[in-house]
Amino acid sequence: MRTLRSTPFALLALALACTPKSGGGGAATGTPEDEQAIRALTDKYAAAMTARDTTALGAITANDFEIVDPTGKHQQSRADALAAAARDYAMMPANMPVTMKATTSFVRWIDATHAVASGTWEMSPAMPGMPGKGSWLAVDVKQGTEWKVQSALGAPDMTPMMPAPTPAKP
Repeated sequence: MRTLRSTPFALLALALACTPKSGGGGAATGTPEDEQAIRALTDKYAAAMTARDTTALGAITANDFEIVDPTGKHQQSRADALAAAARDYAMMPANMPVTMKATTSFVRWIDATHAVASGTWEMSPAMPGMPGKGSWLAVDVKQGTEWKVQSALGAPDMTPMMPAPTPAKP
C-alpha cells in the first residue's frame, strides 16, 4: 500500500511557487463565499474518501489536476487521479469501514481564482501499517462558478516514526 510522504523542502518550494509576486499593490482575493466554497472542498474530500467514491472525488477535482504521487508517478489529469484513487480504494480491506475527518486551517489567496489551502486529516481506524493522521496542502482553482482541487500533497504525521529523544546529560 502506498503512503504519502513529503519533506519540508517540498512544502517550502510549493509555498514559494504559489506566493504572489510583488509589484503594483496586493494580490486580489476571492470573496467570503469563495473561501467558504474552498473550505467545503475539505468536507467533500473527506466524505468521498470515507465512501470510497471516485464519482464524488471527481466532482471536486479540476480537469487539469496534476501531482507527482508518492511512488514518483506523474499524474496529469482528473482521469489519472481517479484511476489512482480507485486503485487505492481497491487495496483497502473491504470489511473495514474507515472514516476520514479533515479540517482546513487556512486559505491563502494567490489571486481571485487561485488559492492555497491547508489543514489536517485523520483516518479512523487507521489502515493497517499506515499513519492515522497528518496534514495536507492543496492548490485550488475556480473553474466557472465552482472551486476545484488542482493539485494536492498529503503528509503523514511522522511523530510515531521518530526515535525517542536522547536524555539530556546532567
